[in-house]
Amino acid sequence: MSFKRISLGLSAVLFLLITFCISPAAPAAEYTMKISLPSPMTEWTQFNEPYAVLKTEIEKRSGGRIEVKLYPAGVLGDMTSATDQVRRGIIQGAQVGDGWIANHFAEIQLISIPYVFKDRDVAWYVLDGAFGKEMLAEYTRKTNLRLLDLTENGGFRCFSNNVKEIRTPADMKGLKIRVMPNPAHQATVEALGAIKVVLPLAELYTALKTKVADGQENAVATFLVPKLWEVQKYMTLDGHFYSVNSVIMNNDWYMKLPKDLQAAIDQAAVISKTVNRGVCTALETKGIEFVQKQGMKVYAPTLKEKEMFKELSQKPVIEFLKEDFKKKNADLKWFDKFFSAVDEAEKALGYK
Repeated sequence: MSFKRISLGLSAVLFLLITFCISPAAPAAEYTMKISLPSPMTEWTQFNEPYAVLKTEIEKRSGGRIEVKLYPAGVLGDMTSATDQVRRGIIQGAQVGDGWIANHFAEIQLISIPYVFKDRDVAWYVLDGAFGKEMLAEYTRKTNLRLLDLTENGGFRCFSNNVKEIRTPADMKGLKIRVMPNPAHQATVEALGAIKVVLPLAELYTALKTKVADGQENAVATFLVPKLWEVQKYMTLDGHFYSVNSVIMNNDWYMKLPKDLQAAIDQAAVISKTVNRGVCTALETKGIEFVQKQGMKVYAPTLKEKEMFKELSQKPVIEFLKEDFKKKNADLKWFDKFFSAVDEAEKALGYK
C-alpha cells in the first residue's frame, strides 16, 4: 500500500474524529418550564399520558426552545405549596384539582354544582365554548395566574363505600365520605345526609382501610390509581360531579415569552386535553368492568333515582355557593352565565 493512500486514509479518519469531537451539541433551550405534578406518572392513567404528551408537544412545537421538566409524585410539595411556588415564579406550572383552585378562585365551583351536566358532551361544549374561555380570562384577571386549560379530573365522580349499597339518598345517611377541600363537594355530601371527611388523596387508602372514612367519591379513573377496590365493596355510578383539573401557570413568565412560543404552549395544551379526555373516558368503561371482576358490586341508579339525588342536593349547594361568592367578592352574574351556557349546550346537542 502506497504512502499516499495511507496518508489519505489517515486524513479521512482524522477528519471524522475532529468532526465528532468538535461539532457543536444541540443548542440549549432558551426557556425552562418546570411543572409540579401531585401524582406519580403511572402509565396509562390521566396522571401520565396527558402530561407526557404536553411535554413532548411543547418541546416539539417550540423547536426545542422550551424545555419542559416534569416533577411527579409531589416531589416539589403538595398542591398548595406548588401553587405558591408558581405564584412566586420558582416554578412555571403546577397541576391542581378544582378543589385547590376553589381556594383562591370561587367561580370554578360552578362546575361542581351536582348533577348539572347530563353527560360529557354537555360539559365539553360548555368548557370549550364562550363560557369556558371567559372563565379562564377571569381567572387570570383576578389572580395574575393562568390556567393552561380545563381537563378532566377523571371525569364524572361516583360514590363508593364499604358498608352498604347506595341506591337512593336515604342510603347515604350517616356514612363518612371522604371529599376534596372543595366547598361545593362538601356541601353536596352533607345535603345528601352523609358526614364529610376532608383528606388528601394520598391518605385516602389508609383512611378507608382503618375506617376513618366509610367511603369516598371519585371518578372511576381516579379510583383505580390507589387500588381502592381493595378497601371498598360498593360503587354507585351516580355521576354527581364532573370534576376538572388544570395546570396553573405563572402568567408573568408566559407573557414574557415570544408570541410563537405562547402559541406553542397553547396548541400543546389542546392536544394534551384531548388525550386526557380520551384516557379518562376509556378508563371509566374498562375500570367498571375491572372492579366488578375484583368483587365490587357496582350499581347504576335509574333516571328516577338520580333525580332524587339531584333534587336533594342541587338547590342547597347553589344557595351555599351564592353565599360563598358574596364572602369572596365573586360576581353572582356568573350563575346566570353558567346556567345559560348549559342550556345552550343542551339545545345545541339535541337534548331540548
